[in-house]
Amino acid sequence: MEMVKLLACAGPLACAGMVLCIGAPAVAAEFTLTIGSTVAASGPAPAGTDQRITKVSKGGLFAVRMEGCDALDKAQISGAAEGISNGARVSASVTLLPAGPAGVYVASFPGYPMPGSWIVSISATCESAKAGAVVPVGPAGFVREGIKTFAHAPTKAEVDAALKGLAGAGK
Repeated sequence: MEMVKLLACAGPLACAGMVLCIGAPAVAAEFTLTIGSTVAASGPAPAGTDQRITKVSKGGLFAVRMEGCDALDKAQISGAAEGISNGARVSASVTLLPAGPAGVYVASFPGYPMPGSWIVSISATCESAKAGAVVPVGPAGFVREGIKTFAHAPTKAEVDAALKGLAGAGK
């Protein structure tokens, strides 16, 4: 049963704003990615999963949280690392392991820390919505102030520009 609350108004204009608020349709949240410290991935393991997954944050670079996705069980996420090491362009696979609450992952790649400048490119989908992020990674971990998020998977040009900026900054 739906509950309705009756309000007494002091005049004809006093209730006009309430009609606008009540009649406004709800807006769905935009699908985005949030990047943070691996500490952000801590929490209880999702029901029905291996309880050991909460330990993955110790060796991870950063945490990724899917925001605004009502179908986390169908959501997809992937990542790749691009770097410049000893003057050569190199690629490395990135592992995104579920950690803590549903929709939270910890990113890591084998051999890190590696010499050079690195960018981790993250792509995610939630039903028909897409989101992405480019995360610079330096010797001390991810570089928070260099993170860029998108309403699409990062393009090659966006990854190249971020890598060039990171290499030029000497991070």
